[in-house]
Amino acid sequence: MTKDDGARTKSRARTGAEPDSEAREVEITWAVMAALFQFRIATAEQLRRLTAPDAGIEKMRSRLRRLREEGLAEELVLPQSGRARGWFLTEHGTRVAGAFPELADIPAPRTPGDKGAFKYTLWHQLAVVRTHLTFLADARRRGDSYGPFDFIPEIAHRFAEGREGTVRPDGLLYYSRTGADGARVTNLAFVEVDRGTMGGPQLAAKLNAYARYWATAPLPAGVRSGTIEAQDGGVPLWKRRYVRFPRLLFVLTGTGQAGFAHRADDLELIARTRYVAKMLRTVPAMVAKLEDLEEEGPGADVWWPIADLEAGPGPWWN
Repeated sequence: MTKDDGARTKSRARTGAEPDSEAREVEITWAVMAALFQFRIATAEQLRRLTAPDAGIEKMRSRLRRLREEGLAEELVLPQSGRARGWFLTEHGTRVAGAFPELADIPAPRTPGDKGAFKYTLWHQLAVVRTHLTFLADARRRGDSYGPFDFIPEIAHRFAEGREGTVRPDGLLYYSRTGADGARVTNLAFVEVDRGTMGGPQLAAKLNAYARYWATAPLPAGVRSGTIEAQDGGVPLWKRRYVRFPRLLFVLTGTGQAGFAHRADDLELIARTRYVAKMLRTVPAMVAKLEDLEEEGPGADVWWPIADLEAGPGPWWN
């Protein structure tokens, strides 16, 4: 954006005038780059639905080609996809987008060193974008407050030493809606997406890791364990970030109905263990099929409570 472009945009903001097509184009291009920084890779159709759902796909493809010509983005053909293409930022594009103040807290994406190998490791991230889009479309239909950048990917939460002492959800979701009593409610959720590439026990181990994070409460400095001062324990580590522990949403795809049922059973089994069961008394945890979210919307009765699958499905915010 030039200095004159910025001045014109600020002038319209002060007068309340509608931005012209040029200013709107700058805004959408910014959003496209921000989305690629945030989600690492996306198709043209996903980017259209994220940033300009009322425009045609050719407009988005033209915008992406322009970013490629400017050395800010690249594309690759996705394997077994009918020649569909995934778009990602170049190193130069990552540096440019990384300077956006709105992305200051977002981990910078890793640029592919080997594009040939990269295209076989990106399906998980595309499934994450698919999941986010279901919440975005549902919010737009309902008039809820949830935008393209209210899903923050891969924020690390460290609670102990070693690799197993960290939880890194696929996304942290901020969703505001009006409750039945007319009050505004903001729901936070850790989102985990699995395409059937992770074994059932591995998936269930993630639930156990969240329980460990939830239960970790370091003692204040100078207080030793076993003393009277230590009897009440410390403040839970998660309270340094959240007023309330985010709910847990597991989104499964790629396994069919039988595979989904087996994985849900694995999650319910570990939910009965002492530490996880204690967490689930106050932290809702649910599992759903991605295909159901896309067909019916995440606000429908498609989420199964992990603590008690026999209770039947409901909306994710129950």
